[in-house]
Amino acid sequence: MWIGGTLAAVTQDEIRVRETAGPEVATTRLAEGATTFYEAAAGAWQRLDSRASVRTGGPVCVETLMDGSNLLALRVFLGATCGPA
Repeated sequence: MWIGGTLAAVTQDEIRVRETAGPEVATTRLAEGATTFYEAAAGAWQRLDSRASVRTGGPVCVETLMDGSNLLALRVFLGATCGPA
């Protein structure tokens, strides 16, 4: 499942995305740096270091997995929107 919108918050434990329609969706970050962040650089997606600072307020597309009622964040694409290419 993909969640797109504006990156509202990033903590050690979760990522919050404000969807275009308005609601904020919380996703759980996986332990040990298993949730990975990417940003576009030189026309390709570059993986950020797990210690890199992530700025909020910009567009984001989060690839998630549903575990019961929990959304687990797998990959986070900064500066990207979700939708058909």
